[in-house]
Amino acid sequence: MKNPRRWILAVFIALTALGFVLPFWPLSALGLILLSLWGRWLVALLLGLLIDVAWGAPVGALHFIYFPFAALALVVALARLYGARYFIDRTPSETL
Repeated sequence: MKNPRRWILAVFIALTALGFVLPFWPLSALGLILLSLWGRWLVALLLGLLIDVAWGAPVGALHFIYFPFAALALVVALARLYGARYFIDRTPSETL
């Protein structure tokens, strides 16, 4: 296992794709949520748009607002962005 980040990314993408192949949308949603929370929000947004188009979401100018999977990925990514300010301490701890 040379780079575990690649394996994690591959597993989350496979989880999202498996939810599409099996008609089980919560599995796709879980994969998108995990991708967005892990910090790969652009990949999650693109996969969400792809799944929405594949399942017949409306296409056209500014209709990405109505895409449920893309909106889910965007909301989770924004929640991670704003939540990181309060829950993730990026400053190094002081030692005695």
